[in-house]
Amino acid sequence: MSMTEQYDPYENALAERVNRTLKYDYALKKTIKNTELAQKIVKNAVYIYNHLRTHFSLNLRKPFEVHNNPNIKYKSYRKNKVSLLELKI
Repeated sequence: MSMTEQYDPYENALAERVNRTLKYDYALKKTIKNTELAQKIVKNAVYIYNHLRTHFSLNLRKPFEVHNNPNIKYKSYRKNKVSLLELKI
C-alpha cells in the first residue's frame, strides 16, 4: 500500500522517514490501543516536528518557518519541482 498520492519514489522515502521519526524520536513505536489517544499523541508529535524542532537539512530552521517563507532556500531531493500540499492531521 502506498503512503503517497502521486506514486513518486521520493514521496515514499519522505513518508518512510517521517514514520521512522515518529516511531523512534517520539516514542510511537509501541502499540497504542486507544484511537483517540493515538491521534492526540501523533498530532502533538507532528506539531513538535514542524514548529519546534530544527532540522539540519534546513540549515537548523524549522519546517514551518521554511514552508512559510519562499525566500529561504533549502536542499530538495526531488527531481521534479511539484508543489506538495500541506499535510494536515
